[in-house]
Amino acid sequence: MPDDDPGDPDGAPLADIADSEQEFDQELGKAMGEAAKKLRTGEMTEAEFYEQFHDQVVEEFGFDDRPVDPDED
Repeated sequence: MPDDDPGDPDGAPLADIADSEQEFDQELGKAMGEAAKKLRTGEMTEAEFYEQFHDQVVEEFGFDDRPVDPDED
């Protein structure tokens, strides 16, 4: 992914993860997938989703640049 690609504002972290051979927490992925279903059906707000997974995403990937305002419902 080029550094000036708008989908990758910093130019590196997302590409580093995508190209990584590192194993990531599958349980976190499953939990986020289940929560995403709740988000889609309106059982959870985007802010609640962000808050629920922010610390785990930072711990797993070293950053959390998801474009979400955690104070907005």
